[in-house]
This record gives sequence, C-alpha cells and structure tokens, in this order.
Amino acid sequence: MRLLKPLSLKQEAEDNHLLFQRAILVIEETGARQYMLTTDEKIALFGSLFSGLTNVYGTYDPNSGKHWQVKQPVTRNVLYEHLQGVAPYGFYPLIGDKTHVGIADFDDGNPEPAIELALRARHYKMAAYLEKSKSKGYHVWIFFSKAASARKVRIVIRHILHEIESPNIEVFPKQDFISGSDSFGNFINAPLFGKLVPEGKTVFIQPDANLRPFSNQWAVLDSINRVGEDTLDWIIELNNLEKENNKNQDNKTDFNTHNVTGYSLPVCIRRMLNEGVTFNQRVACFRIAVHLKRVGLPYDAVIAILTNWRFKNRPKRNKRIITNKEIEEQVSWAFKKDYTGYGCNERIIESHCDPKCPIKLKDGR
Repeated sequence: MRLLKPLSLKQEAEDNHLLFQRAILVIEETGARQYMLTTDEKIALFGSLFSGLTNVYGTYDPNSGKHWQVKQPVTRNVLYEHLQGVAPYGFYPLIGDKTHVGIADFDDGNPEPAIELALRARHYKMAAYLEKSKSKGYHVWIFFSKAASARKVRIVIRHILHEIESPNIEVFPKQDFISGSDSFGNFINAPLFGKLVPEGKTVFIQPDANLRPFSNQWAVLDSINRVGEDTLDWIIELNNLEKENNKNQDNKTDFNTHNVTGYSLPVCIRRMLNEGVTFNQRVACFRIAVHLKRVGLPYDAVIAILTNWRFKNRPKRNKRIITNKEIEEQVSWAFKKDYTGYGCNERIIESHCDPKCPIKLKDGR
C-alpha cells in the first residue's frame, strides 16, 4: 500500500519551484568563492563525485562517437585531460554491489521527462541534477553521501521513472552487482569534458523551460547535496517497493560467470560469453540471447549481459566492435519467437564447440 500521499499538480509544481529557487541561491552564494579553487582542488572535487572502479575507465572519440574501454588506473592525469578537453573520461560506477551515484540516461532529445524526474526526485527528498549530454540527450544525476546499495538505487530510480511514465529510460548502474576481477559493468561518460563545455554540452543546466547552463559549473559541483541510503530505505518502505521488486527476481543471474540458477548453458555459449569472439559478432550475439532467454532471463538482463560482453570481442581485419544498437536489434529478434535450434552448423558456433558436447554427440555430428 502506498503511504506517501500524492500531491496535486499545482501543489507539487509550487513545492518544486521553491526547492529549485533555494538550490539556485545556494549555488550562486557558493559561486562567489570558486575562483579560489586550485587546479588540484578542482580535480579532487571532480574525482569525489564521478568515480567508481579505479583500475579501468571508458573513453570515446569526440569526432566519430566510437567508445571503448581502457584497462589502466584512473589517475589524476586522466581526470585533468578530461577537464582540459584532451581525452574524454567515463567511469564505471558499480563497485561490487555498491555505488556512489545513480544516473538516468534520456537519449531522445526531449528534456521534459528528464526535468520531471529531477523535480520528482526532490519530492522524495533527493537532490537531482540535470546535465546536457555530449549528444542530444540529458542525464539526471543523484549522488550519495556514502556507497549505497546499487540494487536500492536502481529500485528507487526505476520507481520514479514509472511514476512519470518513462519506464524504458536507461539507468546506471545497469546491474545490481558485479563480482570477480574481470567484470566491470557499464561506464557512463563524466560531465565537463573541456572540448564540449564551450558548446553547452556535458554541462549542468537549470531544470526549467530555458535549460540554461549554470554560469559556474564548479559552484554546482561544490554545492552538490548528497543523499543518504536511509532515504532510499524510506522511499522503498513508503511505496512497498521491496515486495514488488522481489516478484521480478525469480530468475537469478551471476553477471560475472553468466551462470543461471538451475541451468547450465551449452559449452559454446559459455565460451563465447567468457572469451568474446573475433568474427560474426551479430550471429554470436543472437545465439547467446536465444539461450539466455531460454533459461528465463528477462529482456533487460540479457541486454545488460551482452552490453558488458561486447568489450571482450576482438574483431579481426580492423572491424569495429558490435554497437549497443546492434545488440538491441539481435536481442529483439531473439525475443520475437521461441527458437529451439542450437545453431551448431553456424561457423561461429562450430569455432567454440567442444568435441564432448552432449548435443553434438547425441546428433552424431
């Protein structure tokens, strides 16, 4: 039963306007002293907000949009070059089952749902910050005072997205947990990439109809209001979200090994998941998706697994890694009907086949 009394549209709009004006006042007052921040202090402030795994990060080519993973430590120089506009930096927010930040990624160019999420979060006593992304979309950021349960963060943000009738928006972290040294989750591009800031991109903006960038971005960062995990607990209890979420947890997945409770994937599928592939990426993606669906995983879980898997691929002949859009297309095909075949005659499957595979032995292949 929902215990939080809904506000009228007029009352909620008035409350959000007051909260917004107070936030602006704090930022303006803080901005007056920002010129005193040294470069090291700015880097430290930036790193305290946009951080996660320290042994890996992501980046992209500002010209082509191609992005990739960098398995190197996140150093001061990495952050400095990002802020200077030399090389973009993206971070992996999920550390085990904890995160310091939750992000909703609106990529369709319409700012209204993003504004609505930011304001609705304030209704739940969570400060949320709106960023214009590097392309046409928007990010809504919620920061936490201490590492919070990623599962709780995802439950709460998804609940609010359902409330504002935007349930299909991507949420970071994309998983509840990662485990093992070779599992990273997904990276999100950090704001304030120096090359794009003058263009009004990757900057924090005011969540109103004008969408004006804040004149002092460092004042925004310095005045961030971080949320406690107890606020997440309060929202989950008020809206009975734990019981609702448990209904969707019947099929359990280890996102590191990709083993599903009560089922063992075929050897060829496990090998492709663990090792990646060097050719026929889309065929491999489709076959993996078919098997993951077969064991009962939902669409979004399969997308999350394959989005992480793509970085293990090493295509030959200078071909690019399969894109997120191509993954979504292949997974959509896999979910259109119930496929019963194993694809054993396909070249990519044959290259990962085990001679002792029971399916191969049974069919006399």
